[in-house]
Amino acid sequence: MHTNPAVQHRCRRHSSRWLRQLWWPVLALLAACTTTQFEAETVIPQPLVTRIPVIVGVYVPAAFREAVHREKRDGTEVVIGLGKAQTDGFQRLMNAMFDRVVPVPATDAGAATDPAIRGVLEPVLEEFSYVTPRDTGTPLFAVSLRYRINAYTPAGQLVDSWTFTGYGAQPGSSVPGQGRDVLQRAAGIAMRDAGAKIAVEFREQAIVRGLIEATPAPASPPVSDDQPPP
Repeated sequence: MHTNPAVQHRCRRHSSRWLRQLWWPVLALLAACTTTQFEAETVIPQPLVTRIPVIVGVYVPAAFREAVHREKRDGTEVVIGLGKAQTDGFQRLMNAMFDRVVPVPATDAGAATDPAIRGVLEPVLEEFSYVTPRDTGTPLFAVSLRYRINAYTPAGQLVDSWTFTGYGAQPGSSVPGQGRDVLQRAAGIAMRDAGAKIAVEFREQAIVRGLIEATPAPASPPVSDDQPPP
């Protein structure tokens, strides 16, 4: 028995349409289940600052060391590891900024760990956010991180805190799946920016708030009251 070619053509056309109708929901579901995951990476350069002549304790809480940002956006789960890069960067900054830095197991363990400790510092990640070209209509990925540094007495009493925000941006495409590396670079730039602000502004703020002493300015040469002869 031979089938009419026109009938065969209609059958193939209807079969193809049926397959498309079947697979579109499956493909949409797969797209909704994609994950963008990476670890932020940055190398904060050695800051060119005068060391603050004190010994401090540094307490880095688990929430900071193990920080991970998670969110769902445009059908994609975004997972960004922040803890390792920001912990390494903060410890590098502290070692460059102070005469000596002593790790402590808690904010109230300064005095018990080392009697020479003047205070204990604790970093906190308050906020991480980012925007993509799809959000802004511009070919840029941008990241912002807001950090708070808490200062405690050696016995653990909170005496002050500072907030620093870092920003980073990189050009990139809005094509799905092509933003991972660009977003990773933008996050690294934001961390370096925050580190630079900490290095520059921390000393000034600590002096203003009386936590450390200002380095006296060099004495100016005396000015003579004698008038030169006519």
